[in-house]
Amino acid sequence: MNAIKIILQLFEHMEWADALVWRSVLSNSLAENDSTIRERLLHIHVVQHGFLHVWREQALPELPKPSDFPETTRLAAWGREYHQTAAAFVAALDEALLDGSLSIPWADQLAVRLARPPSPVTLGQTMLQVASHSSHHRGQINVRLRELGCEPPLIDFIIWLWLGRPSADWDSLLRGASNL
Repeated sequence: MNAIKIILQLFEHMEWADALVWRSVLSNSLAENDSTIRERLLHIHVVQHGFLHVWREQALPELPKPSDFPETTRLAAWGREYHQTAAAFVAALDEALLDGSLSIPWADQLAVRLARPPSPVTLGQTMLQVASHSSHHRGQINVRLRELGCEPPLIDFIIWLWLGRPSADWDSLLRGASNL
């Protein structure tokens, strides 16, 4: 299996898992209005969008604030936008580019915390970082859902495989958010 196929699978899973977490959040008003959950969801999608801008060699936009998404479904829709754009980007990517060095605009901000300058990273490594980072924070959201009395969704990669690699169902999620 080539690296692009692996990354595509990771990104397909990431989208499916993001949509499942969103479905759980939007189906419970306590979860939907929880500031911890909203902040983590925003953080996931800010990082996803930020890396996509870097991959596409675009200037970073101003970071959105929670107040930029007064309705939770607008934040979910912004997350969906990322997945649509990222999937097209990865599908059109030349595998040879994955090993190319990539400059991350915010890397120097971490130099103090790392107590050293960051080592170089590649495009492929940052794609793995986005999938891993998103998974980490979805896990935190699932813990918070359980704390709020909700049953968190099963979002593991292996579950996605066992279910036959289902696609994310954003249409019914966003269309039916008020009906969940």
